[in-house]
Amino acid sequence: MSSPVVYYRLTNDYNGPSWALDVVPDSSGELSIARAGDYSGQQWKLVPVNGQANKFYLRTQYKGDELSLDIINDGTNDRVHLAKTGNYTGQFWTLTKVSPEGTTFRLSTDFTGPDKFLDVFSDKMKPRMATGNTTGMKWELTVTKIGS
Repeated sequence: MSSPVVYYRLTNDYNGPSWALDVVPDSSGELSIARAGDYSGQQWKLVPVNGQANKFYLRTQYKGDELSLDIINDGTNDRVHLAKTGNYTGQFWTLTKVSPEGTTFRLSTDFTGPDKFLDVFSDKMKPRMATGNTTGMKWELTVTKIGS
């Protein structure tokens, strides 16, 4: 018997709980920060990476297991998107708790390293990877659904 699937909404301290990480509803794989709601593009699940302790794929209910959150390998390596799931370090996410008692995390990948985190452009409502310690890098994971 398999464990139930837990879905989370990802919001950050900069945008607040009314705005969530979402999938642009087309075939581009692009992401945005959109008004929080009961949308399958805002339902994220953490899938353990085989053989990698504390590493996860991030996938949405909307796009399923075929696509995972990834980093575009373009030299700047700061653009995130959904890409075909595979054995890629840009899809191996580490969630580091901001405080021991909370549900707020900073998210990094093996590809970009432990000093670059999921963040948002302050004026574009688009996610990106960046260094530093800003409020846009502090992501709250809120359980939204538990299913099969």
